[in-house]
Amino acid sequence: MGKFIFYLLLALLIYWLVKGRYSAKEAAPPKEASEDMVRCAYCNIYLPKGEAIGHCDKFFCCREHYRLRVNASS
Repeated sequence: MGKFIFYLLLALLIYWLVKGRYSAKEAAPPKEASEDMVRCAYCNIYLPKGEAIGHCDKFFCCREHYRLRVNASS
């Protein structure tokens, strides 16, 4: 009977260690996807491409800079 309890506790210990190791890896937050950075054609600051206003292969940080650059080139 003593051997049975010993092996049962050993199996539970191994299960607990393996379960803890895999759950720690799954609990890690996913890495954010990196986004390309572009430069504003008016003020030269960098911003994520998703936040930029694009026009003819040029990017702008706000509508005001877009308007000023487009009106200046017309």
